[in-house]
This record gives sequence, C-alpha cells and structure tokens, in this order.
Amino acid sequence: MILAELYDTPYNIVYLLHIISVILGTGAAFVVPIIAVRMRQAGQETTALDEATAAVLAPSLLAAGVFGGALVGMSSDFYDFGQTWLAIGGLVWLIGVAAAALAFPPTWSPLPDMSDKKAMWSGILHLSLAVMLLLMTFKWGSPIG
Repeated sequence: MILAELYDTPYNIVYLLHIISVILGTGAAFVVPIIAVRMRQAGQETTALDEATAAVLAPSLLAAGVFGGALVGMSSDFYDFGQTWLAIGGLVWLIGVAAAALAFPPTWSPLPDMSDKKAMWSGILHLSLAVMLLLMTFKWGSPIG
C-alpha cells in the first residue's frame, strides 16, 4: 500500500528534517531583515547578525531541498520530478538557494562580495520562497493536487 511507504518512520524522519530546515531558512529570510533595520535605526552594527544569518540561511535552504528530493525518492513513484509542481519547485529552489548565498554568503564559501546588491538578492529570495510555498501547498500536477 502506497500510504504505508509514504508515511513510514524513515519517511517521517526525513519529512521532519525537511520541515525543520524550511522553518529555519524561511524564518531567517523574513525575520533577519526586520531585526537588521531596527538595529541600524538604533545605531547598532549588524555585522554579527549578518554572519549568524549567513551560517544558517543558505545551508538551511540547501538542506531543505536535499531532504525534499529525498522525500520524492522515498515516495515509491507517488511523487516524481516530472510532476509540474516539483519540476518548477526544483528550479525555484535553486534560484532561492543562490539568492540566499549571494545575499548572505557563508564565511566558508568563495562567493564574491555582493553586499551592494543585498536588497535585490533578498527580494529574489523572498519571491522564490513565496512561489515555493504556493507550489508545495497546492502541488499542481501531482496525483493529489
């Protein structure tokens, strides 16, 4: 039975890791800019906040996609990457991870300094997260969407 495979313990563990990664990445993407604005208004330096964000944001979103891909693989062909929502979602995920890494480059990455374009990359990140939320909620093109 497909539901036994979809919702067995290993699947649920990977699903939990996927959701935790999404919460960490999305939460950081939307909350940190608000905190940074308030810190700048109070005359405080945001370097430590940017470094902490860089350590969490892109790696969390990267992990969310990896765990999401693993869920597709574990679904016994119930979900596959040929489904519209997953194909578009994969592309939007790549754009989102790239935007997160360029807006808040992790200290271990050799990415160029794009701090002068942080607002643009953050906007692209927020748009990609909103699109992914719609895709993952409505699952257009899936057996249940």
